[in-house]
Amino acid sequence: MLCKDLKVVNLNITEDFYQYKALFRLCSENACMDIDMEMLSDPLILTEIIRTFEIEENTEVLKSEVTQKILEASKLESRIKEGQDYGRDVEDKKIQRNIDSLSTS
Repeated sequence: MLCKDLKVVNLNITEDFYQYKALFRLCSENACMDIDMEMLSDPLILTEIIRTFEIEENTEVLKSEVTQKILEASKLESRIKEGQDYGRDVEDKKIQRNIDSLSTS
């Protein structure tokens, strides 16, 4: 299997007193593995990932590819607003009606 065939899913980035953690699940068709991004600097973990997913490339290529996939996934996650501005249009229309009523009187 090639590194490009791995998928990064369930990315969860948290911050606690400027300590960032990026937890994610690395998946293929046959296996899944929960990983902390901090663990990617450990050669033993990289070797375990290569063994688990039967990766053909070396650890440096794996680390680079997974890091790139995490960055792409974080861009997608940050675009999801989940109702952040819900109701704002209603408030803006109400304010505009009040302004319009003052200008006509």
